[in-house]
Amino acid sequence: MSLGKGYLSTVKGKKITFKVVNSSPDLKVQFVQSFADYKVKVASSKSFSTETIKIQVVTSFPDVKLQKVTSFGDFEAYFD
Repeated sequence: MSLGKGYLSTVKGKKITFKVVNSSPDLKVQFVQSFADYKVKVASSKSFSTETIKIQVVTSFPDVKLQKVTSFGDFEAYFD
């Protein structure tokens, strides 16, 4: 299953889990300091997570660019 950038718009305001994998990801993610597609608040626990998405962290050709923030994120994510 391969998800696109637009899929993350369906989880806005929710809490999800990102499972970091090396192969067969649902999304390829690049973390940036500015000009991100979405801002993600990093959660400290997995509780109340609505779904799990497998991600692969890349430095080029990402499906989506994310910026880690401490408040006011588009959604909240726990990194497993």
